[in-house]
Amino acid sequence: MKALNTLLVIFTLGFLLRFLSVYPANTIVGFDQARDFFDATSIVFDQNLKIIGPTAGNNPNLHHGVLYLYYILVPLITLGGNPIWAVLWNSLFNAGSCIVLFFLNKSLFGSIKAGIFAAIIASVSYQFIQYSGWLSNPTPTIFTVPLFFLGLWKYYLGKNWGLLLASFALGLSIEFELFFLYLIPTAILYWLVLKPKLPSLKLVFSSFLIFCLTTITMILTEIKFHFAGAFSLLGAGGSVGFGKASIDKTLPAFLDKMSSTFALNLSPQNLNLGIILGLFTLIFLIYKLLNKKTTLTEKKAVYFLLLYLCSPVIMLSLGYHNAPWFLIGVPPAIALSTGYILSKTKLLPSLVLIVLIVWGNLTANINAFGKPQILLEPDKSSQMSKQLQAIDYTYQSSDHKEFTINTLTNPLYINAVWAYHYKWYGKNKYGYLPSFSGGDQLHPYDTLPKTNDKEEFLYLIIDTSPRIPYSYQIFLIEWANKNSKLLEEKDFDGILVQKRLLPRPN
Repeated sequence: MKALNTLLVIFTLGFLLRFLSVYPANTIVGFDQARDFFDATSIVFDQNLKIIGPTAGNNPNLHHGVLYLYYILVPLITLGGNPIWAVLWNSLFNAGSCIVLFFLNKSLFGSIKAGIFAAIIASVSYQFIQYSGWLSNPTPTIFTVPLFFLGLWKYYLGKNWGLLLASFALGLSIEFELFFLYLIPTAILYWLVLKPKLPSLKLVFSSFLIFCLTTITMILTEIKFHFAGAFSLLGAGGSVGFGKASIDKTLPAFLDKMSSTFALNLSPQNLNLGIILGLFTLIFLIYKLLNKKTTLTEKKAVYFLLLYLCSPVIMLSLGYHNAPWFLIGVPPAIALSTGYILSKTKLLPSLVLIVLIVWGNLTANINAFGKPQILLEPDKSSQMSKQLQAIDYTYQSSDHKEFTINTLTNPLYINAVWAYHYKWYGKNKYGYLPSFSGGDQLHPYDTLPKTNDKEEFLYLIIDTSPRIPYSYQIFLIEWANKNSKLLEEKDFDGILVQKRLLPRPN
């Protein structure tokens, strides 16, 4: 009971840190997020059930599942469309991963200390907390992947329900992010290395059925497209990241990403320590395997932990992706490994080390407050807090008079972000919508009415990201100069807003 109370405190601390890192509007909202918000809410508003998920990487034949849309639908529909509620929903599961890791490490090594240490690291981890504020389909896997490994280990210990849990979590993980298909060969290696008992036919059938039900939309997508994704899967690496580059190029990049992942969870104030921490962890686990004093039971647990930690190597067979979230499956394994190592250390040194880890992560998190998930390398213009400030300016500067907007966006000519924000935020706060003077928008991005030529002000909302060639900004301003007079400019850190006076109709 004492351990569970401690775990509750750790979880509460973790959620509080995640809350402070994002509230009231500190998250990324770019085109991908706005598209997902519209797609999710259309399930209810347009009675448009979603089956086919977005394409994966640059391969048009590969698709993620659509579970993520249903995942964010709950907070968006029930709490008024504010993306921050979806972020806090995501943060709840992200913080909940510390509970899964506690029970997994406790079960692996029969040590409450190992479980508590792993939970503490996950609770305060800078990388975990950065992921908690990021609204994208891979983020829930920081909860579902440890659940998969918990199920596998419980099955090894003779619990039949463990295989059912593993099948369920495997399906969820793949539905959220396609590249977690690498967990399937990982499960095969688990069977070869640990040699658990063979399941009964009934258990095999039940587990397979659960997996199929959790991935049903992906299965239906494959049927619809005549299994094009399955046929192209082995060539998927040629369409993402470095593609089918030789191992001498992909392996160093992979190892560098691994070392930075260690640092971002254990020493975010000193990223140069990452490679040392990674090597020490690997050497310690191998030492425990070679040490004759290590019991067979503990060796099996170490084998399992190494399998978890090293499982992303399997992805190199398809190629390497240089996205900052590529190794999102690794942070929980780092928390488990470090928790185990600390549990094998004498009490005073282990307490000193966990305090240093907590202090380093808390400092990194506090320094990042008010900055939207900088680890994910967002454009400045994608800061939701700045976007809402720009919207407030357009309403307040208009003094409740009618106005119209035109926007420069990435991708070009798709007004998704502003169409979403003006609908849930602007209209609810100020009671009306501006019109849109840009090109015709396809549903569901057509939330703003067309201009009626009665507006007094025109606002240009310009994304100044270097991703957009400057010539497009010039074209937009030239268009506006022909139809309006510039009154003032406001810069919202990546979002330039021009207030313009429109000629009054005769």
